[in-house]
Amino acid sequence: MDQAVRKAVESLCACAALRSAARSTTQLYDLVLQPSGLKATQFTALRTIAEAGEIAQWKFARENAIAVETLSRRFTALRKKGLISSRVGGNHGERIYRLTEQGKEALNRAIPYWERAQERLRQTLGTAEMDALLKICEDAVEAARQAEQLRASNASGPHPPMPPAQPFQSPGTEQSVAA
Repeated sequence: MDQAVRKAVESLCACAALRSAARSTTQLYDLVLQPSGLKATQFTALRTIAEAGEIAQWKFARENAIAVETLSRRFTALRKKGLISSRVGGNHGERIYRLTEQGKEALNRAIPYWERAQERLRQTLGTAEMDALLKICEDAVEAARQAEQLRASNASGPHPPMPPAQPFQSPGTEQSVAA
């Protein structure tokens, strides 16, 4: 296998590993949440909307790295269940979402199950590994956002230099791994 293909395959493996981990983790949370009647994606959507009070669909999509089309389907299901309501905002007909009373009740009923799923994952991974996993996920989201900003700026002007790659440092360690 030539060097360029090998590099591409290795890069795709990181993507596949993250996606596989995400699907497996979602299945764990779905299983534990089952008595609440919510799926993990629904719980996280309700929790995010509850924290915001009200949130525009585009903002929710951007902050949670979800395609607007995917979010539309997710929110449609939550509206049909009576868990969220929407109104038209003042900015070009944007959709603004908030929890209904039924949505608040569903979220409150699901919290103990969510906490149980969180604890089950933490026990399986260990506290240090769970903290490292969360940090890695945050870093991956930030890297994707930076790449999107570069893509957008590349479309409108000269190519800015890429920032240097930062070595990974496990939480609680004093030294980083040299690249």
